[in-house]
Amino acid sequence: MRFSLNDSRFLRIISNKYIVALLIFCVWVTFFDKNNLIRWAKVNLSISEQKREIKYYQKEIEATDEKLNELSSNLDSLEKFAREQYYFKEEDEVVFIVEEHKD
Repeated sequence: MRFSLNDSRFLRIISNKYIVALLIFCVWVTFFDKNNLIRWAKVNLSISEQKREIKYYQKEIEATDEKLNELSSNLDSLEKFAREQYYFKEEDEVVFIVEEHKD
């Protein structure tokens, strides 16, 4: 059996103008186009990261709103918050600040 280049199935497929056009199109869309697939994948990653950040900040806002409601409704909790966070004290008190060191 003798094989010639003209009878090769592979050569016939590659020389098909539609296949060649499809391959050129795929390469163009993947690498060279303004909105190529690589840029599209990076943008999708960025969007998903930003959605995670939005969820995180929404939870933080809810927690801050709850804390604000608690502080505005209860004077004892407001005093406790001021003493713990801003080291407020009465005139005749002495405040000692003990910090934990993590080694």
